[in-house]
Amino acid sequence: MAETKQLSLIERIKSESHSLRGTIAAELDSSRPAFSPENVQLLKFHGVIQHDNRDVRLQRRQNGLDKQYQFTVRVRPTGGRLTAEQMLGLLDIVAAFDLEPLRITSRQGIQLSQLDKSDLREVIRGIAKLGLTTFSSGGDVNCNVMCCPALASDKTLDRQLHAMAHAIAQTLMPDASAYEEVWLSADAPSAPHAFDSGMVDDLYGTVYLPHKLKIGVALPEDNCVDVYAQDIGLLMVREGSEVVGYEMLVGGGMSSVPSAAFHDPTLARPLAFIPADDVLEVVRAIAAVYRDCGNRTCRGEARLKYLIKNWGLEEFQRQVQLRCSRRLAPPRGIVVTGREDHLGWRASDDGRWMLGVPVENGRVSNEQCGQLETALRQILTTQGVEVRLTPQQNVLLCGIAAAQRDDIDALLQSHNVAPASALSGIRRAAMACPALPSCSNAITEAERIVPQLLAALEAELDRLGLAGENCKICVTGCSNGCARCYLADIALVGRTVDARQAQDKFAIYVGGDHLGHRLNQLYKDLVPLDQVVASLRPLLVYYQQDRTVGETLGAFLHRQGVAKLHLFEQQLSPA
Repeated sequence: MAETKQLSLIERIKSESHSLRGTIAAELDSSRPAFSPENVQLLKFHGVIQHDNRDVRLQRRQNGLDKQYQFTVRVRPTGGRLTAEQMLGLLDIVAAFDLEPLRITSRQGIQLSQLDKSDLREVIRGIAKLGLTTFSSGGDVNCNVMCCPALASDKTLDRQLHAMAHAIAQTLMPDASAYEEVWLSADAPSAPHAFDSGMVDDLYGTVYLPHKLKIGVALPEDNCVDVYAQDIGLLMVREGSEVVGYEMLVGGGMSSVPSAAFHDPTLARPLAFIPADDVLEVVRAIAAVYRDCGNRTCRGEARLKYLIKNWGLEEFQRQVQLRCSRRLAPPRGIVVTGREDHLGWRASDDGRWMLGVPVENGRVSNEQCGQLETALRQILTTQGVEVRLTPQQNVLLCGIAAAQRDDIDALLQSHNVAPASALSGIRRAAMACPALPSCSNAITEAERIVPQLLAALEAELDRLGLAGENCKICVTGCSNGCARCYLADIALVGRTVDARQAQDKFAIYVGGDHLGHRLNQLYKDLVPLDQVVASLRPLLVYYQQDRTVGETLGAFLHRQGVAKLHLFEQQLSPA
């Protein structure tokens, strides 16, 4: 008899959830400050994350108090596109409920954090009134589809690119009946829903996908969305001014388990060239293969990349082909050739302008980057511009008339918002995950240590005459790969905490690629935070001495290799 593997706990929760309803509505109306473990898993599909404030966890435990539970909701605007009214409305919600500053995510979404359970339904209804949703921003479904925020040189192609991203998002959007019933209905039930056995999602069934699905759409000349890090990446292919299709990549993923070789970051690989009219069918076929064949017994190996690793790309392509009406064409060898951060002023081909405004760690507040929130509010209220969120967690203001430029510049300057041109290369490109105190997976700090870390590294670069060098530094509080850290020139990945010294320790990865198609490598492990800059100093000295003309820091570190980097460090060390 064939061995029957037991489904993971989350699979059982999904299958018994009454199409994602669970008992969320009943628990919403209870006085308990938190949801049950089963509903916590289901809430992720609704875009709601339960966590506790880890800054006060120990003190509350010592005082005999329960954890201080809080909630984060994620808004999913496809490709990061928002109207001025929507952005202002979200900022108003933040102010009305006294939340943490609005945070732009690395997937072009928005997080509203520090909510009380009693405010969740009102906040989600407020988001819905803005024409936005939190549904399917998490959970085992397709999450927010990323898209290059603005192709300034050709508005027609820009519209086509975003139209494809929106079409994919709509094709893979799960049935929202439970979401509407729990959060938006005027008579939202407080009792468990009587499950209709015929209520089955057309694509996702009753158990949805084995894990989340991440998709990004880009152009070869601008890989700002990091297509190689996606489960499904799409690169637009043009012949002249005509869009003929997309080079489809599959199997990327940044999650990692340092102690297990199989659980490493992976770059997506070319699957096929897909004519534009066939993209939706093929994307749906990939989702169906993943749904039917992905690992549902081991949560740690449930992502699409593990299915492809186990099968091999050829077998995966064969399985996708069985679900497609037309023959898949071989890849055309389209590769990424460029990358934009979309900061500063750019002219559009329609005579209008766009301005990329840097947002430190994606936090739209008046506590950093000058009075950024106030400045954005005034611009959005008076200037009639559109908003797009970039994959680097910045704000792109679009549709600006030439006559408005001076007024916008003056307004930002009067609120002490520095232009991108005033930032160092590493500060302009740096990214970090939120980590502590809200992320339950975080081992160490990340976002909160970045300003001091960047200041110290800026001083080192300046001392070496490298102040103008572009270099991407990424810091994460665990190995899950948020902010796509394994593609950075230098990444600090939270590993553990030395309790005796009260010091975070990090793994240092080096040698990522500016274009996003090379993974970095482990250079040092378990480096205390106060030794990170000293550990990086020899690498910067080596780069200053031996780089070639135009060579980036990441390319240099990759070319030298970890062994030579260690050897150079030893040569620098005093005897």
